[in-house]
Order: sequence, then C-alpha cells, then structure tokens
Amino acid sequence: MEVKQKSWGYIYIAIGEMFRHEAEQSCRSLKRFTKHPVVLITDDENYKPVYFDEVIQANDLGRSFEVKITGMMRSPFQRTVFLDTDTFVCASIDPVFDFLDYFDFAMTLDMHGHSTSFWRQYQPDYHLILKDTLHEFNTGVVGFVRSKEVDEFFDIWLQTHRELGMYADMPTFREAFLKKPVSVGILPHEYNFTGIKSMVMAYTTVRVIHDRLGEKWNNLRPHMADFVYMDKLARRINRKTYKRLIIPYLGVIPFTWNPFNLKRKIKSWLGIKARKKRESYFVKIEQKAK
Repeated sequence: MEVKQKSWGYIYIAIGEMFRHEAEQSCRSLKRFTKHPVVLITDDENYKPVYFDEVIQANDLGRSFEVKITGMMRSPFQRTVFLDTDTFVCASIDPVFDFLDYFDFAMTLDMHGHSTSFWRQYQPDYHLILKDTLHEFNTGVVGFVRSKEVDEFFDIWLQTHRELGMYADMPTFREAFLKKPVSVGILPHEYNFTGIKSMVMAYTTVRVIHDRLGEKWNNLRPHMADFVYMDKLARRINRKTYKRLIIPYLGVIPFTWNPFNLKRKIKSWLGIKARKKRESYFVKIEQKAK
C-alpha cells in the first residue's frame, strides 16, 4: 500500500528487536479494525515488514524516549495516530482522525498526574507550574495534525526534553505545552487504557489496552503478554460496556454488583418500593422532627 503525504495513517516507532516484536503484535491487533496504512519507523535497515504497510529506516532518532519525539516528526502523514509498542487495540480508534478536525493533538490525561519518580531522579529541584492542576498527557496514544504550529511545537518539545536531560517524554511534553500551548483534545481513558495491574474503572468500550501484563515466575519485570492472552482479556473486559471495575486475577466486576445496588435489590425483594423524590424528602424531615 503506497503511503502518500496528506493522507491519514498510523505509526509505530521501534528501536531494537524487542520493541519491533511488540510493535508487530500491536499492529496485528490494530489491523483488525482499520484500513488506514500503518508505518513502522525503525533502525534496522534489513527488517522485513510482517503486518506494516511500509517501513521507514532511521538511525539518527536519538536515544531512549527521545526517539518518540524525533520519530513522530518523521511521520509521512498529514494526520497521524502514534501508538506505543506495548499497546493492544481492542476496537476501532479511527474516530481519532475525525477528532483532529477540532484539535492539533488528541491524547488522554495521565491518571497518575506527574511522573514523580523521573522528576525526583533527573530534576529534583525543578519547580512544576500548575502542579496537581495540569496533569501530564499520556503519550502512549497520540493523534496529531501536521501544521506549522505543530512542527514548531515538536521542535520546542525536543529542545525542552534535551535541556531537562529527562529520560521520559511525558513530563517534557507537558513543559513544552506550557511554553507553546497547542490545542489538545482529551480523549476518553478507554482510548489509552492504563492501570489494569493496579485496578481500574472502565466506563465504555475499551479501545486500547496499554500495559505490559506478561509475567515470569523468576523475573519481577513484566513483559508484553502474547496475542491470544491479550485478545481473551480484551473480550472479557468488553463483555460489558458500562461502568465496571477491573481487578487483576479476579476479573471484571460490573457496577450493578456494588454494595449500594445490592442493598437496593435486597430492599426490593423485601417489598420496599421507591418513593417519589419529593415524598422521600418530606418523610425524612418528619422523621427528624420526631
């Protein structure tokens, strides 16, 4: 499939064999739900694409997380959706392209607020403006439109990242955003669903799981679980598409099983009926008066 400038498409950035393997699995999951082209940006000039429509070879992207910034700058598309390699696509995320009619970027907010451990390690004396008010943006799934303003922002993001000497890219995106504001549309958490290992709420269809959930008994570091495992997990999570709690090893608990609802069900079985709101209020006032 030929990739043309001014088209829409997805990109992955993978430096090294492990990340290319992860990107292949993620791309395989994505291809089930899109017809837009998918490009891999990587450092291996001999890599033969498995699921990707095109490979862009690049050896000068920098080091560590900097490659995400310089890699996004190499996108061949007018509208791009970037995905981290440790993502698993569970439903269509093509609506992000239309979302970009209204914004320069499309991202989710990071649920943790700030990358505290990175700040403590790399810039312990740095003063965070709007701390705990403006969260970091999660750069695991990023939609963006190419424009003069966005290109300038990428330059400032890269400069800020290098000046701070920061390993992670999410903190530096936030600081660059404060220097040069661009319009960022906030996607629902389900478009970049993180936190499964520590229990998390889902409210609608989960579209992208962003977690390394694989385990080995003799290694504490998690790795990307295989395709079959992730697909089964995604189906289990999306069996219900309303509010639910996901707990590792225990499963998915719908909100209908919360203690408040269970108490209401028991009262209903005992014949207690719901009064009108106004009637309930005045009964309560009368009881207090007595």
